[in-house]
Amino acid sequence: MSYTSYLQIVKDINYAEEFERYEKNRPIGHFYDDPQAHIDFRKVRKIKSMWLDHVKEEYEVALDGKGALGKFLRHYPLPFKEFCCLLDLVEDTNEKSDFEILNMIRESEDIFKKHKIRFESSKLKKHKLIFRIINPMRPLKAVYEVAYKAQLGLKNQKYTDEYEQLDLALEEESKRNSPDELDSLYYIIDPKESFSELIVSSKMMDNLRSALSREQEKDKIFKTWGFGKVIRYGKGTTLNFRGPPGTGKTLAANCLAKEMGRKLLMVRYDQLQNCYIGVTEKHIQQVFHLAKIKNAVLFFDEADAIALSRKSLERSWEMSQVNTLLKELERFEGVCIFATNFSEKYDAAFERRLTMHIDFEMPTKEQGAKIIDKLLPYKARDKSLSIAGLDLTNLSGGDLKNVALNAAGIAARHKSGKIKNKHIEEAVHLVRSSKTVEDSKDTEYIS
Repeated sequence: MSYTSYLQIVKDINYAEEFERYEKNRPIGHFYDDPQAHIDFRKVRKIKSMWLDHVKEEYEVALDGKGALGKFLRHYPLPFKEFCCLLDLVEDTNEKSDFEILNMIRESEDIFKKHKIRFESSKLKKHKLIFRIINPMRPLKAVYEVAYKAQLGLKNQKYTDEYEQLDLALEEESKRNSPDELDSLYYIIDPKESFSELIVSSKMMDNLRSALSREQEKDKIFKTWGFGKVIRYGKGTTLNFRGPPGTGKTLAANCLAKEMGRKLLMVRYDQLQNCYIGVTEKHIQQVFHLAKIKNAVLFFDEADAIALSRKSLERSWEMSQVNTLLKELERFEGVCIFATNFSEKYDAAFERRLTMHIDFEMPTKEQGAKIIDKLLPYKARDKSLSIAGLDLTNLSGGDLKNVALNAAGIAARHKSGKIKNKHIEEAVHLVRSSKTVEDSKDTEYIS
């Protein structure tokens, strides 16, 4: 007889758990003074496995069955292990009155790992049967909320507008507190650019490839070659990208992450820093922990804002933030990249913890031509356009991107069918003028 109620499955699964409890609590003694020592516990485990296979088979049959369970499973088809995960959470409320308590707290490391499920790709999330909310009282810990439509559906009770509104509120809460949302401590970027996108000197490319090799050959370095026995901490690949604005530091970080097959976790300073004492330090710890969990490349842009020399600091909380960064960086064994236009502001101890410093320079005349050639789509170019004749000196990669976009805007304004040299020349003049105005402002301020 197939299952008609989820409670029948709960009963049978609990029965299977008795085998496990019996094995864990089996007596320890010699066979001659303890009859139970003769039991072959391998057979006990085999019986348990056979019983769970039977439960799973009956579960599959229940998909076409009558009653609340069959109806629920046809509406929300779930793999057996995901259904068991749902039951574990639902059962937490069975000792209480129906839907008495909103919160159903389970640690993210427990319930989903127990069933070997990834919440992000589960049908439990897809069907909005379970919401994951970051616990504000315990950062990086999750609470799981079972949707009311799941609880009511299992019991074949009416899903009223009131409960639907509660589910919508739960969903909003999960979005607002999700670590993947834009109001959190970081952005997750899936890099698209590889090293072939970089137009840099051969020396810089060699440095980037050395950093890549160090990470890719970590096992060889620390295990086979024995560096792990003599270097106890500071095993991470920590890089400092330093140079003028627009010289490709962020692009290089994306390329490095892409070559490693990882995502880029870009820290948000507006969320990292907090006015309350001790919170910024916790945030720093969190982003390093998140990068470890997600196996992502951690990226701090404008890093001088958080790694200032402690000699220049007057407030104790500012020094505490730098101290926390130093400790986390020392323990971190992943890849962490810092980018700055003002490396001279770095704390000396922070600089010592960086394994490699890579200098980003303004592009040469030849590199500038290659960059603008890459940025201008061929279908947008006039046949007469000649990149070789353009004066692109003292323009960074970021400047050249603006030149390309401004040239397109100028050509469109003049109703031109394609981008011509005159449009690029006007765009170059526009970009140079804006840089000159900015420089004059700085000079006037200093005087």
